[in-house]
Amino acid sequence: MAQRPTSDPGFGIKYGRTTGRIVNRNGELNVLRRGETFHPSDIYHMLLTMSWTRYFAFTVAAYIIVNVLFGVVYMLLGTENIMHSANGDWYEELGSAMFFSAQTLTTVGYGHLAPGSALVSLVAALEAMAGLFIFGIFTGLAFGRFSRIKPRILFSEVAVVAPYKDSKNGFMLRLANERDSAIMDARATLFMVMQDENGHSHNRRYYELPLEIDHLVSLALNWTLVHAITLDSPLHGITHADLVDRNAEFLVILNAFDDTVGQHFYSRYSYKGNEVAWGSKFEQMFTTTEHGDVELHIEKMHHTIPADLN
Repeated sequence: MAQRPTSDPGFGIKYGRTTGRIVNRNGELNVLRRGETFHPSDIYHMLLTMSWTRYFAFTVAAYIIVNVLFGVVYMLLGTENIMHSANGDWYEELGSAMFFSAQTLTTVGYGHLAPGSALVSLVAALEAMAGLFIFGIFTGLAFGRFSRIKPRILFSEVAVVAPYKDSKNGFMLRLANERDSAIMDARATLFMVMQDENGHSHNRRYYELPLEIDHLVSLALNWTLVHAITLDSPLHGITHADLVDRNAEFLVILNAFDDTVGQHFYSRYSYKGNEVAWGSKFEQMFTTTEHGDVELHIEKMHHTIPADLN
């Protein structure tokens, strides 16, 4: 008896047309959000998740903007109230005021430019205090970005349907830790998603595929996830053409603990029907040297060889 569909794991069931992949190849969920409302806390999330290039660009832009704003304030107060400041065209005075602002904001204070009136001294004191807050915020953001774990779990580019023990076939994919770190307590979950057989319906059906081994104490080598295609498997009687025609997708979710940084993490990946190699098996990735050391060849992660199915 074939396995019945499981409940929706959170990706939706009813759709009016054929949908794209649920999980992109980079592990991100393929959902476009519309009509979002802004909340100040979104800025913190944005600064934590944006690329380092954009983060540095944002930091430099914010630094320049703050100095321009305070430079304009000092110009309005009169650059003659800043000792040794340039007097002349407006851009020369603005440049002098901005350099004075930068020295005040960073508390460098070289001594060449200095407040020349009580009002400028007051504004400079306020700017110095603002500088402590601003650099404290960006220092905290930088620490938060460095402390956020970004796992380097590599998944095979294709999954395979390969011969398995007891004259059965199996659906297989494999993964490995690209980083030289200790990954502990790794747990994997595998789902298959297919549209209804009714050609007029685009509803999704989810099946959790039981794995031969779904938990490893330590992810030291590569890990091949194996679902045996038995009589009660959702894949029993399914052909490669069925996977493509019914817009099938296989979702794998890895939950593990990085012992180096002491944090749990999740990693996701997916395979569409046309990304399943039917009648292939994975090439072995690790070897043993003459001294008894085990070598893991990451470059062989995606290598497959033909195999006759049972």
